[in-house]
Amino acid sequence: MNEVTIVYIKAQGNNAESIAMFHRIRAKQNGVYLTLSKESNLVDHNMNVRTNGLDEIFTGASSIGAPYYEGTTKGYYIFKFEFEGNFTLEFSDWINTSYGKAYSVYMSYDNINYELIANNNTNLGTGKIFSTSAFAAYNRLFVKDSIGYKTYLNGWVDSGTSLPSENVFKSHGIQKEKIPEIPESAWSQLAGEIEFCYYTDDQTKTEASFNIETDPFILEEEWEGKEIEVLYYTDDPTVTESMVTIETDPFTLAEEWEDKEIKIIEYTDDPSITESTITIETEPFTLYDELGDNVDVLYYTDDPSKTSAELNIAANYSPLDELEGDFDVVTWSDSNTSKNVQLSSIPSPQLIKQTDDYYMYGDLLAIVDKLNSSNGTLRYAISFNEGSTWEVCKFGKWRTIDISSLDAFKKSGMSHYDISLINSVALKNKGSKIRFAYYIEDNIHNSDPGIEIDNVQLKIDAATDTVKFENLAFYVLNTNATIQLSIAGNKLLGVLDDSDRGKVQYRIFLNNKPYYPTDGNFTLLAPSPQDININISERDLLFNQENTLKVEFQDYWGETDYWQTTFVGSYSGLMFMDETGEYLSDTFGGILRYLQFGEIYAGQTTIDQKVVIKNQLGYPVDEMLLTVNKDVLPSGVGIELSRQQAPFLATDYITYGLTKENETQEFYVRITSDIDAEPVSNGIFELRINAKKT
Repeated sequence: MNEVTIVYIKAQGNNAESIAMFHRIRAKQNGVYLTLSKESNLVDHNMNVRTNGLDEIFTGASSIGAPYYEGTTKGYYIFKFEFEGNFTLEFSDWINTSYGKAYSVYMSYDNINYELIANNNTNLGTGKIFSTSAFAAYNRLFVKDSIGYKTYLNGWVDSGTSLPSENVFKSHGIQKEKIPEIPESAWSQLAGEIEFCYYTDDQTKTEASFNIETDPFILEEEWEGKEIEVLYYTDDPTVTESMVTIETDPFTLAEEWEDKEIKIIEYTDDPSITESTITIETEPFTLYDELGDNVDVLYYTDDPSKTSAELNIAANYSPLDELEGDFDVVTWSDSNTSKNVQLSSIPSPQLIKQTDDYYMYGDLLAIVDKLNSSNGTLRYAISFNEGSTWEVCKFGKWRTIDISSLDAFKKSGMSHYDISLINSVALKNKGSKIRFAYYIEDNIHNSDPGIEIDNVQLKIDAATDTVKFENLAFYVLNTNATIQLSIAGNKLLGVLDDSDRGKVQYRIFLNNKPYYPTDGNFTLLAPSPQDININISERDLLFNQENTLKVEFQDYWGETDYWQTTFVGSYSGLMFMDETGEYLSDTFGGILRYLQFGEIYAGQTTIDQKVVIKNQLGYPVDEMLLTVNKDVLPSGVGIELSRQQAPFLATDYITYGLTKENETQEFYVRITSDIDAEPVSNGIFELRINAKKT
């Protein structure tokens, strides 16, 4: 892979009008002019007059004449170059005022996203050479998964487990602009978590962003079944703890602790406390349920006179309980008189399944089971599919159980209390048919009557055989979505909301052309309220002219409305201007106009010139710092700044306080030189300004 960067250059007229921007374009790198041609370097254009002279803009020949554009849109050229680092472009401007008009130069790495690098407002038919310099950065990346680092060349290529070196990034890294070309099938081959390792030699870049399109998801789905840790950092030394509030579906501790062994650990620093009491409310149970059939009774006493212990147990017990399976009762007597044996016993646990369904013609209010006796164990299960499967509802959640296993039915079935909690909310999407199954086991430890169910009733809020409707129509009452927007600093900010809390979508038009999304379609429907934060690219604006921005929006039902505003196209940022209001630089730091100090003689101090700083960021700033870049000053030459003209209080930096949106600050600048300063032709100095957003 080559260690060069493909760069696209777009030259476009500033206004929608006929234009001929230049006779020739030249590219220079490391002091050497590159060989250019129509076949290798011209990507696109809309010139429509003398197009057979396209070769001349690369060769400088004048046999036919360079092309130009006639029409009512913006004339443009798009070129492609291979650069490495700094490069210079030279344009030979047009030689007449009929078509020699202002144009701008933009740079892109993907022929999609362009940035302004120069603005030639002086192309007024003078035929001069317009020159601009730029930097072609290496923007390369590797993709890292659980196996290691990878690049892509018609498929993933492994590059080991160590971070690649700078040279490897340059020679084998993936261009950021090529990422969209990697197919979805390739991404699915990666294992584990995916990281982007990004390299650039552009020193002005402090961050990189990637737009990743995924299927809609919510964090609850991503985190389901995973253990989540919340890491909190603060540099406030007074903070000793933090609190995180998490909203969950309603649940009970009984639901979370079901079938788990619970230990309660109590701590106290009160030395007088020797024991604690914990009260737990449970369903009714007996010691027999907890202890089972076999019990060891341990007896302790500190009475030395006790030599033995007696334990009296009163229980409903018969030696026949010890026998398993069927048995015969055999008696012997020397009398011929017939003998009668009376035997009473408790039935074995029983499973009873209802064979018919109940039909619910409305909202279920409650399930009421009338019990004549509750001496034993009673469990319920419900079927909604004619007995094919059986379900239980505990803590508001349904789950399927196997009622053919009596032990499982006894353990997991619903109690009398559980069945009383079922209502229409719990039965949502369960259909209109319902049937019951019962597990019944009498208490073997006393002679009281066992479980007796008198009846089960379904209380349903339903109206039958009463009011009848004919030609019934339903109308949906819908409230239109609303939008609150503002534009400042070439940024569109606001909120799209719907009082019905439905889903909303929008699209943006700039000067009657689709801007976002670029295909002119609406964005995907998303829950309201929806924040809107869109940067308006300056390459799409009409400078010093009125621009129209229109936002169309609609709700889930298709009710459409729009918001529209007009604004004059201008730069955004902290802008330098001369005292006449002309911009000295653009948003990206490109030079538009120079402060002309004329010739300066060694030992001379120039007349000061007034410069204005205008806040066009779209928000107020504070702690504004104006400094001189001394690194580029020739030896013996200095730049002095002053807040006022008279008296001129020389300093090399100036600070400003709160500066509101569109507010201006003024300063004066002059050049000083030592008597032994070395001569420099066309000397240039730089001023820099930084501020904090408030």
